[in-house]
Amino acid sequence: MTGSSGKARIWFGALLRSAVALASTLIILAIFGGVTDVVLHITRHTSSNSQSFNNIDEVDVVLDGDISVSVLGQTDGRTGVMVNAVDTSTVFDDPVRSTNVIGKTLYLTERCPDSRCIAQLTLLLNTHDRVNVIAGNALRLDQAVIDFSGLAGGATVQAAPGKLVVTGTVVTGAVLGAVECDTIEDCAGISTTGAASQAR
Repeated sequence: MTGSSGKARIWFGALLRSAVALASTLIILAIFGGVTDVVLHITRHTSSNSQSFNNIDEVDVVLDGDISVSVLGQTDGRTGVMVNAVDTSTVFDDPVRSTNVIGKTLYLTERCPDSRCIAQLTLLLNTHDRVNVIAGNALRLDQAVIDFSGLAGGATVQAAPGKLVVTGTVVTGAVLGAVECDTIEDCAGISTTGAASQAR
């Protein structure tokens, strides 16, 4: 009996030590996993890229999230569009961008999945090209700026919410947010809700 009880004590002692070691390992892994998850969700990276598209005379842009776009009309006679993008996000919420060309129209969409993602697009195109922008679901108005400059072909915009900045471009559409124009005439065709349209 004494030998059996001694063996049982040894066996239970080994079992207890194994259980303690397993529990300690699981706790350490849980802490390490939690810290790693927090770091990965907080640490941001910035990336940039450029694309060019030839023989374009109209651009349709759809933005979802905290994404700003600057559209700059050029008078150098170009027939294409240059798209420059700068994205800031974590490894889990990179923006999703797609581009398609049908006929002479460039279709550009970009989506930022959550608040840790922001993006800035810059489009350089012929001043006579037509531009249409639809934007929504922004969390921060200062990260959802639509800037039209020098577009003789005019532009349309639908933004909810968004901030519209206009220089030397006749714009029509609707904006839930703020509108700033170099002249009131350029923004006469814009319906606004929120901050009133104002001339700079």
